[in-house]
Amino acid sequence: MWRLLGTRRGQATVEFGLIAPIFFFVFFGIINGGLLLYARNDIQHATDVGAAELATLGNACDTDQLAIQAMNQAGLGNTILTKVTEITIERDVASGGSSGETLTLDSSAEETYFPGSQNDGCTGVSTTSGWICSGTCTWPASSRQTNQTSGLAGNPDFAQLQVDYTFTVIGGFTTFHLTSTVTFRLEPQTL
Repeated sequence: MWRLLGTRRGQATVEFGLIAPIFFFVFFGIINGGLLLYARNDIQHATDVGAAELATLGNACDTDQLAIQAMNQAGLGNTILTKVTEITIERDVASGGSSGETLTLDSSAEETYFPGSQNDGCTGVSTTSGWICSGTCTWPASSRQTNQTSGLAGNPDFAQLQVDYTFTVIGGFTTFHLTSTVTFRLEPQTL
């Protein structure tokens, strides 16, 4: 009788050893997938908030900093395992005719922000958002077309807000590089 019980314990150990890796792989895959979807939705919401702020503020001298600050308040990068690496605001040029309009990125009018702090060009004080504009920052807010008439005939400015971020899975054995993008029209401040 004892001999029979001893073999059953050994059999259970072997079965557990065979099934446990599959169970834990599926278990952590579900957790990582849920965290990734939550992080993606969190970043997309913050990007939408930033685009709305940029569109409504137009050409105020601290528009970009205020938009990034609003994105931070909306939870940009507050999700675990997620790190925002870059924020890019780039002008889109409208072209086409009455049958359809297309937007083309204008890389000469681009602002790229990286984590850090510096004095902003508007007030000369340290930025509250914790982001530095570096690289190509040739699209100053004062040059944005925000006094156009309604519709595409008024030559409006369009822009694209892009947030690049990384998601590192639990265990840290792989990292996903992801992007959240919103294209929007800068609303006219005066008509």
